[in-house]
Amino acid sequence: MIKPGEWGTLLNALPYAITVHDLDGRVISANEMVERLYGSSELIGARCDQVFHSGGEECSHVEAMEKKKGIWAEKLISRGDQSYRIYVSPLLNGTSEVCGYVRVMWDVTEGEIMQGQSLWVERFTTLGQMINGIAHDVGTPLNIISGYAEYLMMRTKPDGPGHKELSTILSQTRRIAEFIKQMLDLARPAQGRIDAIGLKGFLGESVDLMGHHLRKAQVRTSLICRTEPPLIYGDAPRLRQAFFNLLLNACEKIGPEGSLEITLDDDTTDRAYAKIEVKGLDKSGAGIDFSKTFSTFLSVNQGMGNTGMGLALAKEILNDFGARFETTGPVDGCVGLIIYLPKGKQLASRAI
Repeated sequence: MIKPGEWGTLLNALPYAITVHDLDGRVISANEMVERLYGSSELIGARCDQVFHSGGEECSHVEAMEKKKGIWAEKLISRGDQSYRIYVSPLLNGTSEVCGYVRVMWDVTEGEIMQGQSLWVERFTTLGQMINGIAHDVGTPLNIISGYAEYLMMRTKPDGPGHKELSTILSQTRRIAEFIKQMLDLARPAQGRIDAIGLKGFLGESVDLMGHHLRKAQVRTSLICRTEPPLIYGDAPRLRQAFFNLLLNACEKIGPEGSLEITLDDDTTDRAYAKIEVKGLDKSGAGIDFSKTFSTFLSVNQGMGNTGMGLALAKEILNDFGARFETTGPVDGCVGLIIYLPKGKQLASRAI
């Protein structure tokens, strides 16, 4: 039998944050995990509503005590980057009367992340199927339009009526075809291909592919190249997928009427690497702190941090390219993300 003095040791050994409350909701016992989460070792005597639901919402202990049975709270609560599910169970005395309750906080962060990633994969698979269908349906009429435009251009003099308009039709149909190709590349699984990738042109294409999202988010974008555009080698469609996810998350953080700046430069400490810096400003011109948004990139462990929209996948792809990551600043509140990509053919063996 466990002696009364041993209950504290037992509660501290459990992987849950546990508090015991009296009928009035006051804490009469709390284990060390609760104290760490709430940054206090003086919880004893505090009421439940003062510590756990100070916003005024009703706690599950009310229902648990009325029904004399354990209750799972409907909503998760957050402490920092962690998510917790709450279980409240009434305490009954020897005559089966309620004399208090126990509140247990169960860390479900990993499960939430895995569920979110699973939903992302499912949605991405569905999106890929939709894009393939759209590409098939659009491809035939697009080829017919471009074919007729080329035929009519051949029968029209360069300075003749209609030639300029036909040229515009042809260039725009080719542009649509290229966008469809890029979207198909985003939806396809990794193929282990080795492409020579000119980073300046590649980043410009990635921004163009994001055009609709940038306009919808009302985010202005600038691309600055401060070096001779370097070549890297690897699977270009996969790298495009990584930057698509990265820029999507950056726009989400920046907000409407903000601006996104992408700078391509050499790594001054190791010229074998190209340096890509991503910074953001909000609509007032204040710097955006990307350190939390891109914590997935900065964490040693793949599964840690805020995964955002496809950031775990983006990091996996960039790791295959031999990338390194760090943050800038902070300067006037601006904390940007820096990605270092190795130049040259030594990359080819990594990107398979």
